Amino acid sequence: MTPSEHISAERPQDGASRPRASILMVDDHPSNLLALEAILEPLGQELVKATSGEEALKFLLQRDFAVILMDVQMPGLDGFQTATLIKQRERTRTIPIIFLTALSRDAAHIFKGYAHGAVDYLLKPFDPEILRSKVSVFVDLFLKEQQIQRQAAMLRQREREAVERQSELRYRRLTESLPEVMWAARADGSFTYANRAGRDYTGIHEEHPLSLGTFLEFVHPVDREEMRSAWETAIRSSQRVEREFRLRRFDGVYRWHLARAVPERDESGHVVGWIAVATDIDDKRRAEEALGRFKMTLDATLDCVLMFSPDSLTLTYANAGAAKQLSSSTDELVGLSVLEVESAFDEAGFRKLLAPLVSGTLPSQTYSTTHRRRDGTEVPVEVVLQFVSAAEGPGGRFISVARDITERQRAETALRLASEAKDAFLAAASHELRTPLAAAKGHAHLALLKLGGETEAGPGKSLKIINRQIDRMAKLVEDLLDISRLQAGRLSLELEKFDLGQLVQETRDRMAVLSQGHEIQVEAPEHLEGTWDRGRLDQVLTNLLSNAIRYSPEGGAVLVRLVREGKEGVHLSVKDSGVGIPKDKQALIFERFGRAHGSKYGGLGLGLTISQGIVEQHGGRIWVESQGVPGQGSTFNVWLPRETESPGVGVHHEHGTRTAS
Repeated sequence: MTPSEHISAERPQDGASRPRASILMVDDHPSNLLALEAILEPLGQELVKATSGEEALKFLLQRDFAVILMDVQMPGLDGFQTATLIKQRERTRTIPIIFLTALSRDAAHIFKGYAHGAVDYLLKPFDPEILRSKVSVFVDLFLKEQQIQRQAAMLRQREREAVERQSELRYRRLTESLPEVMWAARADGSFTYANRAGRDYTGIHEEHPLSLGTFLEFVHPVDREEMRSAWETAIRSSQRVEREFRLRRFDGVYRWHLARAVPERDESGHVVGWIAVATDIDDKRRAEEALGRFKMTLDATLDCVLMFSPDSLTLTYANAGAAKQLSSSTDELVGLSVLEVESAFDEAGFRKLLAPLVSGTLPSQTYSTTHRRRDGTEVPVEVVLQFVSAAEGPGGRFISVARDITERQRAETALRLASEAKDAFLAAASHELRTPLAAAKGHAHLALLKLGGETEAGPGKSLKIINRQIDRMAKLVEDLLDISRLQAGRLSLELEKFDLGQLVQETRDRMAVLSQGHEIQVEAPEHLEGTWDRGRLDQVLTNLLSNAIRYSPEGGAVLVRLVREGKEGVHLSVKDSGVGIPKDKQALIFERFGRAHGSKYGGLGLGLTISQGIVEQHGGRIWVESQGVPGQGSTFNVWLPRETESPGVGVHHEHGTRTAS
């Protein structure tokens, strides 16, 4: 200890010394140090004096201090520089520093002191009581921290002793709480202990003597010799061993386990014992076997089956069908991006397709696209895409099943061409039939005129029947022609302004004469004018009323309602009390030749198809409402705009010619 260091005498208390803290006083003037010593001596702590910053740093290397009192102005290292070095050292950076100075009272200088880590900045002359009080606070904090550290050290020592005393008990409790089957053995491999899980699994009692033979009795006979050999090899080599084997449960059931035996070594590395743990992997192994069988099934299918990651879109599995369809091998496919196969998508578009599957909004996506083969050629496919989420947490995978639809597309093309040929034939045949029908109609009419009013018996009655059948045939031919025009997009309109309510009344009067068993009621405003094709809307209304009468074989009321819908549209409805239309057939009735009740009620199934085409040509829509319950009937609804936009062409129905407007 240097001459400049002064240590206060210890004050015995009741024959024992109390803990004391060290206080470092740094000042280049000895008189100042003596003054500080006189002020702080009543605290009864160890006072250490240093006359320079360098000397103070040496003391800090030797011991810990509760607080440092430091003069700012000193030769060599001044107070600020010394404080900076103190704060840079890990061990001393937390020691509180109180700066003492009589030279600078400038606020900037004071702030500089605090910036260098000071806890206080006192200007000379200072009040001794205040200084002593401030130092006393830091001393008390230091002593309490030292006491806590000593108590913590004592506590750790006691805990270490308790751990050592109870190590065997804790080891036993730990192994007893393990859910896995566990055995312990000596260095020579002789068994000494089985935990509770092991005893419960095998059914052996705790007092039952343990040996390798006892253990092997519970191993499946097929795995027994392999396990014996693996254990003996591990003992000889002092190396850990790991094996899968079947272990018999107390009820006689064998379950697959993964056994791991690890040597216990002392401080010198010598084996002093063995710990063996058997983990039940029966469910996992069965799942892997099921997955293997599943993959074998997938490889047997002819469709292209791909699995890929939702994050990277990397293929993780491809079956034999995928290899054949894409002219590649499964090894070459695995690891590729699915976008290298799904040639019609970019990444943003493909992820947009996947999003509703990941969120669960859709269970699957079915779409048609093309797959790119390795040689660059493409094959048309229909894809069913599903997302299989992970059992727990994030993850999962996409499964894509793609079927080559080349042959189907060829068949569809052939079917379309055949349908087009059929439509062309129907159109041509309908046109050809109109001429002989017109001639037959004319001759029948002349014959009826010559007979005068004699049409109730003999030739007159026959001619009347012939004339009615010719009208029916002409109507069928006209329907076929309208269907052909719809298919070809040549069904145009002759627009004019007229009163739709009047047309409804006229159609009602005409249809009422044809059916005496149905009461046709009309609810319509007196004047409801608009711009439509009068002849075509007459055709629609006639079709709807004919259907209402036909499908109400028991008679009953038919209600026709016509109402305004705002300024822009009208709503026409025809309601009957007939057999109704089943829910699953309501879309069918608007298709060509579609009939909800088969041929039972007659008709070709063309009227509603034509009506739909006419309504849509006007810019409107037609739909049906029915519960499908006999007696509750159906309601056909038609919405039309008040003013139909001109299509730009005019059509003369009787000739079917088109002229530019």
